[in-house]
Amino acid sequence: MGRRKQVAKLADVAGMAGVSIATASIILNNPEKNRFSERVRQRVLEAAEKLQYIPASYAQQMKGKDIAVIGLIIPDLMNSYFPELTSGFSRLANELGYQVMLLDTANNFQREQSFVETLIRMRVAGVGLCGTSGNYEADEQILIKKMMAMDIPVVQFDRYSTSSVCPYVGIDNFRAAYCMTGKMIQAGHHKLALLMCEDTSFIVKERCRGYVEAMKQYGYKSAVFTYDYKQFGSIYQQFNQIVNSEEHYTAIFTVSGDIDAIECIRAADKMGIRVPADLSIAGFDDISMAEVINPALTTIYQPKFEIGETAMRLLATMIDKQKLEEQNVILPFEYVVRESTRVVLEGTEHKE
Repeated sequence: MGRRKQVAKLADVAGMAGVSIATASIILNNPEKNRFSERVRQRVLEAAEKLQYIPASYAQQMKGKDIAVIGLIIPDLMNSYFPELTSGFSRLANELGYQVMLLDTANNFQREQSFVETLIRMRVAGVGLCGTSGNYEADEQILIKKMMAMDIPVVQFDRYSTSSVCPYVGIDNFRAAYCMTGKMIQAGHHKLALLMCEDTSFIVKERCRGYVEAMKQYGYKSAVFTYDYKQFGSIYQQFNQIVNSEEHYTAIFTVSGDIDAIECIRAADKMGIRVPADLSIAGFDDISMAEVINPALTTIYQPKFEIGETAMRLLATMIDKQKLEEQNVILPFEYVVRESTRVVLEGTEHKE
């Protein structure tokens, strides 16, 4: 009878890397609190990979169980957009007999890197990935290739890039923003401002491109305003700039999401600006708050539950080594008109 393989402990990782146990723990389990140099971080990660170290909490969950684990990486569970998406993914995973390990990066790419390295060491069955906001697409593809090289299937959903090397599930963000912009123009909003986060993902850039293209096609000038989400009050500064502009904008379209639109509605209320009588505001995503805010928000509906569910379905097919019918699945969006926008001019024609 062979000897049972000894499970690596955190102390083993720390010893091999030449650091304290506390340092190894922070780097492996709390990367957002990492205050160490990249050289030290790499030593710890390489030691953990060489020893095939699995964090104790995960190892305890898996002990004595014959359950296939799937990693689900989400950028921000505090964002109202993601719980429904996560639910769609997790429910189908559970029905198929998988245990989902939910990992929240808190929009920290270094943390996403650490999670991926942990999932590789665990030899998970597959990974559902909704990446960190920001300009990390190229680095993210390196992470995906690393997982795929270890025979770990990966499906991206909601967020992706043109260089994606794995299947993707989402909507046509360019077309959705083009649709919303066209609807606003047809309602008479020729002075339509776009508000977005400056450090943003590829899909939001696609929405911006859809807005710019629609404004161009209809013969009107685009106006893009960006804010820094890391800087407190930045979005309000940009809102003030829009409403006090000599351009006299009649509407704002927030392509980074409904939360921004809701913040604009609240800012307008504090400034005595009536929505939609004085200013129309439209968002993107159709989160639960969009329907209950006063006035209710005009927005683009994304089928969030279905996106998560479809991503898990693709992942299960890949885990079973079956051929995918579609590499990328683009689900339909809907234009949802509510009370936050109004018609300011009837009969606006499309300019060819």
